[in-house]
Amino acid sequence: MPIGLAYLAAQLRQDGMAVEIFDSLAWTDDNHVVAPEDYTDADRAKIAAHPRWRNLVHWGATWDRITDKLRAGAYDVVGVSCMFTPYYEPAYQLARLVKEILPEAKIVLGGQHPTVAHHHAMTETAFDALVLGEAEANVAPVFRALHEGESLLGQAGVAFRCNRGMCDCAEPADRVHLQPRANFLQDLDSLPRPDVGLLDMASYDATATLITSRGCPFSCSFCTVHATVGKQFRTRSSKNVVDEVEHYVEVHGIRRFFIEDDNFTFDIARVHEICRAIRDRGLDVELHLPNGMTVVKLSEELVSDMAGAGFRSLFLGLETTDMARLRKIRKGFTSLAKVRDGAALFTEKGVDVGASLIVGLLGQSTAELIKDSVNLMLAGVRFWTNPFYPIPGSPDFQQCLGEGLITHDTELALYDQFNFAIGSDRLSPGELYWAWVSTQAMAQWPAYVLEGAARRERGPVSLAEGLERLLAHSTDLFGPDGGLEVPAVPVIVDGDRVHVHPDGCYDSMQHIADKPRPDGLCTFTGDALAAAVSLYTGVAYGARQLPGKTDGRCVFALSVDDVDPAFEGTCRTAVAVLRESLDELAGEPDAAMAE
Repeated sequence: MPIGLAYLAAQLRQDGMAVEIFDSLAWTDDNHVVAPEDYTDADRAKIAAHPRWRNLVHWGATWDRITDKLRAGAYDVVGVSCMFTPYYEPAYQLARLVKEILPEAKIVLGGQHPTVAHHHAMTETAFDALVLGEAEANVAPVFRALHEGESLLGQAGVAFRCNRGMCDCAEPADRVHLQPRANFLQDLDSLPRPDVGLLDMASYDATATLITSRGCPFSCSFCTVHATVGKQFRTRSSKNVVDEVEHYVEVHGIRRFFIEDDNFTFDIARVHEICRAIRDRGLDVELHLPNGMTVVKLSEELVSDMAGAGFRSLFLGLETTDMARLRKIRKGFTSLAKVRDGAALFTEKGVDVGASLIVGLLGQSTAELIKDSVNLMLAGVRFWTNPFYPIPGSPDFQQCLGEGLITHDTELALYDQFNFAIGSDRLSPGELYWAWVSTQAMAQWPAYVLEGAARRERGPVSLAEGLERLLAHSTDLFGPDGGLEVPAVPVIVDGDRVHVHPDGCYDSMQHIADKPRPDGLCTFTGDALAAAVSLYTGVAYGARQLPGKTDGRCVFALSVDDVDPAFEGTCRTAVAVLRESLDELAGEPDAAMAE
């Protein structure tokens, strides 16, 4: 749900403008595999650099659908949102399409990308102006000026071209006016409620997004939130938040909410107020924290209030179990022990909770990142992992520049979270990919991986036994509502072949299972299966996707002959680290829990 666009639309309509929102990503039925002849330069760079994947997926509305929408309206100003720099190219393509269809329209880019990389965004000549940071502060006067052909000089938080009639310079030139933002918004209660009436709420699975606060006082090295919404923590009042929740319940019939604050629990007293107000009004809602929370000030009372208000899932930000590295990435306020204890509190109250890890942090070896996952498995904490990548605007990005891992000329699309083209200072792109896949296998099948370590003590393990046990450990991968929550779910084993559930494979996760698909599209699913079996047997296996489908299921053949060389070393390291960790645990039960 594009809550940011709904906020801006409300601001513009309050100023008397007619507004429409076109949420391209809501058109999931349009998702499709991009034909190679349609690749852009950035697409080709991604394909060339990725260690394994050979196909790209177009998410959301087709270009034909977007074209029809533009031709159907007489728009004076078109705003384009780009929240993530690695995905800048579709935003630029859209701007060029708008300029072709509506040559007189002014085109504005907003979001995190232009905020942290305005110099790059201004290289796309189709954009007339950029709105930087919290756009509610200036979107109405900027759009009004563009609509009426007035100068943008004096407007805070905007960048624009000098020679486009938006300034009154005596000698216009081919340069950019960059006008710094004003202070961050302070009175969040004064913002009009997001205009979700302009959205097709049926597209969001009866779920609404809430933003109850902005800013984060913490300084994690991998994060870029400060560039967009600042370090000062600013909040909406508990009444304002719960009034919005009640509005969704009564007007839209929505009772499921994602709270996407960057630091929802920073003000514990306010969280208590929100939770108790929800209960007092009898709203009967379901709440989730997809951006997670920290363990700072976590208590039984807080957990009880959150569970009582309807919180059903969240994760606790950890990133690594090594205390020295936690301090290095500026997260010394957390630890494995604190996350383990906090997760237990939520689990006791029926809240689905896990921890997050970043794989391949700067300076981290394969053994160290594997150790993180092993520690969480042994602690009995559910977790999920994400590969490291340098986010423009973050301290880690600057460190990568300083160490020569990237340059100012490196293609920004390669900073995609799942591209791996950058690798890290210790790992090649291929090594980082396989390390991530291996930790994904540990996260999805922790009991299976631990069982394999014990089983190997009794002698060699065959592929047949490893696959049989994998199948036995995959019967509980369905979510509480019957939905699949992971992209690799084996349902049949036939010799060395694994049949994957139709709804538990990469193509289903991308919403393209019933569309034309090239061979090898679901490579990631096969790699996850192979990594899991390898960690169980102690022997490195590779997976090859067989052409076509069998009864609607993707099928993979596992063999020692299909092993990616980059995976062999990862597998050996993971098996050794697991064995060493088990030995340590047998000798010192609390070693892995050290603060």
